[in-house]
Amino acid sequence: MKIKILLFLIAQAYISNAQKAYISNDFLKGYTLYFLKQTKNSEIKEYYKLTENQTKKTVLEYGSKEFSNSEMLKTAKISSFKSIPESNIRVLGDLNFDGRKDIVIHETEINDDGCYTAQATAHVFINTINGFLSSPSISRLYNDAYCVRGGSFEIDSKNKRIITSSSGGAALHVSSYYMISGMEAKELANFEEEGDPYSPFSKITGKKWKDNNWVSFSSLSVYEPNLDKVFSFDTKNEKGRVLLFKDKDVLYYAFQQNDEYKFVSFAYPSSPEKADKATFKFKKQNTNYELEFNSGSIKYTIYETANNYGIKIYVNGKLSNWQGTSKQGSLAALSSASFKNVWE
Repeated sequence: MKIKILLFLIAQAYISNAQKAYISNDFLKGYTLYFLKQTKNSEIKEYYKLTENQTKKTVLEYGSKEFSNSEMLKTAKISSFKSIPESNIRVLGDLNFDGRKDIVIHETEINDDGCYTAQATAHVFINTINGFLSSPSISRLYNDAYCVRGGSFEIDSKNKRIITSSSGGAALHVSSYYMISGMEAKELANFEEEGDPYSPFSKITGKKWKDNNWVSFSSLSVYEPNLDKVFSFDTKNEKGRVLLFKDKDVLYYAFQQNDEYKFVSFAYPSSPEKADKATFKFKKQNTNYELEFNSGSIKYTIYETANNYGIKIYVNGKLSNWQGTSKQGSLAALSSASFKNVWE
């Protein structure tokens, strides 16, 4: 009986003072990751060291540095990074778009400090020529992004921006756009997107940083995957995208800008209430189709032939012909459709 009790106590001592060490060669190309984790009386301590393979130089050291000379590291198990579930480090991506991948490390404790859900504080390290350096500015941005309801942190490589988003409810979304310069994050725009259950469009209100000042703006947005599209295409001049779609018995036209925001710069009609006064004229001749409408003194004609398609815009007698590319659907569908704001 005494032997069983002794074995139990030894086992409990091992559990309460467990220590694991790993070496990973596939965490980040060109680097070796050393990771040590100790659990002692429910307290968790971690130590991370990242070395550059070519120079053998330590480029990142984080955590309980009393483990830096631990014998455990000398006999650490070589493992693939995916097989180390205990680690709180990961490659975040190229945040400042300099061609080098950056890293985030989360603390071991989960804090309930007023955020929508409890979370561990994260520390972002930027990959510089002098090693991985902690960025308080970007770390704060990352933590704040996930602190709010429905928070997200997105790297927009195409436009070289960081986008954070949150949800204030089913129909309200908030987004902010940031530029990363070196180690610092600078906000460039923020806006609210409020949906309308009776309209296919969401209302956008916000501000942009322009000429060293914040400038207010308002616009519309539309979520294309939800649309019942009749005809759509991109313009060859890369100004934007034409969307012709139906919602209930109303036909809508929207021009979506070709920029990082993808807002709708012009919609016709802009709401269901305006449908009665926003009418289209549909023309067909053999396999040639045209859809005309007027907004003030400006005349728009969406056209489609066997060999070409696009939109013509007449302003003060001057014609701009924006040819299309990558079309979906066809104006021919209007031949058999019925809308309260389309007539032939």
